[in-house]
Amino acid sequence: MRELHPSIGEMACLTCLSLVQCYRLRKLPDSIGKLRLLLELNLFNTRIRELPDSITVFKRLEKMYLGYTRIRELPNSIGGLESLLDFDLQCTEITTLPASIGYLKRLQRLNMYCSKIRELPNSIGDLNRLEKMDLGHTQIRELPNSIGGLMSLIDFDLRYTKITSLPASIGYLKRLKHLNMYKSKIRELPNPIGMLENLESLAYPGCRNTDITWPPQLSELSIFGDDPRSLTWPPQLSRLSVFCDDPQSLPSLPLGLRSFALHGVKLPIEQLLLSELRHLPELTLIGWGLREIKFEQLENLHYLTVDSCKSLVRLSGLSSLRKVENLNIIGCSLLIEIQDLGEMESLEKLLLSDCSFMKTLPDLSKLHKLQSLSIRNCKSLQGLPDLPHSLEALLIINGSSIKRLPDLSKLHKLKYLYVSHCKSLQGLPDLPNSIIDLQHHACPLLGVPRDFFEFCRWCRKSNPGQSSRRRTMWG
Repeated sequence: MRELHPSIGEMACLTCLSLVQCYRLRKLPDSIGKLRLLLELNLFNTRIRELPDSITVFKRLEKMYLGYTRIRELPNSIGGLESLLDFDLQCTEITTLPASIGYLKRLQRLNMYCSKIRELPNSIGDLNRLEKMDLGHTQIRELPNSIGGLMSLIDFDLRYTKITSLPASIGYLKRLKHLNMYKSKIRELPNPIGMLENLESLAYPGCRNTDITWPPQLSELSIFGDDPRSLTWPPQLSRLSVFCDDPQSLPSLPLGLRSFALHGVKLPIEQLLLSELRHLPELTLIGWGLREIKFEQLENLHYLTVDSCKSLVRLSGLSSLRKVENLNIIGCSLLIEIQDLGEMESLEKLLLSDCSFMKTLPDLSKLHKLQSLSIRNCKSLQGLPDLPHSLEALLIINGSSIKRLPDLSKLHKLKYLYVSHCKSLQGLPDLPNSIIDLQHHACPLLGVPRDFFEFCRWCRKSNPGQSSRRRTMWG
């Protein structure tokens, strides 16, 4: 669509106008101002460069989405949209907001993510019903002191901005629960940060001041950047994410910690730190530079994720993880060996993704609680080992070296089988009667083993009285 016909203005009862992804549309007709009952205007991903002044008549408009448009400037009349609740300006060319933005007294959500915005007007503080504001990936360098007037703000996103400090008025945001300053330029937290009595999660690049008075309800903390060794932890902390190349430099971890994510480790972990993690239920290791990671003393761990450890060749000590139920190994491209994987007696869900050097897996048949096995983008994996009878779901995506699957006929709890982009897979084995959803896609050697209707007849014959269950197959 290149042009919206002026007769659009005759649709007097229209409440929603969506022109999403009308790439060629560059302008709105002035007659759009006749749509006085409009509640939603969505111009997402169009080439519209400006809004007509006639939009000021949209007294009932509640939602306006201008993301990914070519708009560079908002008209001052924008302040007349007195019912606006949701305003999306993400990825636009807008550099400043008109002062009239402060008249949007009912506004609850303002999204300026990845826009060209460089500064906020002082009137931004008049938006006393605003609950969520996203300034992530913008060019803003400074927040006005009036920001303290956002008394309803709950979620404030400042990630990847050039802001170097927070105004003292930040302490007036009494309802704020989530403050994200990841990869911003902020290096010092103002003392009023401790006045944020409802703040639950905080992410920031690191802190030069060590005598921080933490908010009383802060339970989730993410620190990326400065050495955290001189910090004291918030008393209510339950989730911690830290970037630290030498884990021995960390201060003693809080006893009540429920989830710990450790990024960028380059030196082996010593026994002292491991003993502090003895009662930890959830552990995530991201971007470690070690060739081997050995687990021990983590007898209460239930959830383990190893992510983007590009130098990792071997995982060991998994037999000591007696209580782990979920194991995710993601983006460890050089990984070739997972020792004792078959001895994780409590394992229920296993995900292997983007481990491109992995050729074989150990025997999994003794994992008597395993319910779900997902293998994604493990292009060198040549096959699967014997699988346990407890398995309910098997998913294989982009297993380009897998030629055949193991015997599945005795897996009487298997309900879901999904195979996609396995170009070497030559056929499916005999399947158990329990299958209710079978799909394969982009497996050229596999073809369609049965006509769909023949497959349905086979299912009914194998499962009398169960024919109403869903069984589909995609060729």
